[in-house]
Amino acid sequence: MIILTAITKQGEIIVSANYSREFLNNLKQKSTFQCLQCNEEVILRSGPIKIPHFAHRQKSACIHSFSEGESEDHLNGKLQLHAFFLQHNSIPQLEPFIGTIKQRPDILVNNKYSQVAIEYQCSQILPTTIESRNIGYKQQQIDPLWILRTPSISEFPPQEIGTMQLSAFRQQFFLETPTNGKMIITYCPQTKLFHYISNPVHIQSNKYIVKIKKLPMEKQSWPFAVVKRISQKEYEMYLRIYRKQRFKHISNLYFYNRKGVQNQFLQVCYRWSLSPKEIPFFIGIPTPNAESFHVHAVEWQIQWIDYLNRIKIPLEEADCSHCKSFLLNRPIGSTQTLFKLEAVQSYLSILQQCLIKSDTSIYRSKFNNSKMVELLYSDFLAK
Repeated sequence: MIILTAITKQGEIIVSANYSREFLNNLKQKSTFQCLQCNEEVILRSGPIKIPHFAHRQKSACIHSFSEGESEDHLNGKLQLHAFFLQHNSIPQLEPFIGTIKQRPDILVNNKYSQVAIEYQCSQILPTTIESRNIGYKQQQIDPLWILRTPSISEFPPQEIGTMQLSAFRQQFFLETPTNGKMIITYCPQTKLFHYISNPVHIQSNKYIVKIKKLPMEKQSWPFAVVKRISQKEYEMYLRIYRKQRFKHISNLYFYNRKGVQNQFLQVCYRWSLSPKEIPFFIGIPTPNAESFHVHAVEWQIQWIDYLNRIKIPLEEADCSHCKSFLLNRPIGSTQTLFKLEAVQSYLSILQQCLIKSDTSIYRSKFNNSKMVELLYSDFLAK
């Protein structure tokens, strides 16, 4: 297992990447090195290709106490971030071992009133590992901060605002603040750029509309800069993208679905005697917590409207009890969660506030679309 810090037999802590290869080659002729965690002997490797580092012997019991194997990107990123914190009046420790919780963050940053554990993550790890590390740090009054390796450029949208696939793994690293919303911080050691993936709006599955901002390391601050919430004008751009994706999704449901007439979405369309492309705009809007359904909002929202029609409850009379009974009678997805209930309630609230003219067939009701956009933006900011 690769590590960057060790202690000499004279008691001096060595960070291998801070010295020239010539110095390290001379040093390993004179001294032996021990792991700071387990006190076993480690080998100094200072060849011409890889970053100088220490390694346990193959059968060391300490291997399992470390994190996953490290790539060159991980090593370079760690070193560059360590140098960054040194330049910003912090006291960073590279790979310190916290004995009380048996954890070793990549960097531990000591500020005047707090400590922050920096985890630079370049590979996938289990959700249970992430959770246990976070719990351990918080037990020691240490704030965990995860920075992901920046995805490849091909994964980003071509413009600052656009669609992007965010795997379930990446979604675990969203930071959330009351004033700035959600964001994932990433860093690329080759370009020395931070990329912020922020302000996500769910489309379907792992597909989101996001805003991407990049920041060179030399312009980064500590504590880290945060991305501002999107403006109403930017949100209208989100909605334009969302509508295109909605139309595309409805077309796919119509032309490419494998269930035929058994498809629940199409069954509702047939009951309403409507072509799928004629489904009104208010069915399939980006409400808070819509991602809890995993499917596109048009699929669960059309079921909700159809459910109210079938039980003959006018939209203006629907309440939380109807939201709950809808989820019980028309389960969508494998699990029922509180977030699904909140999504349905949010959707109902928007429709009731924007209702202009009610109809016994709710899908024929008239709504104030401009007010709906304002409410969607307000709800987005409040998430």
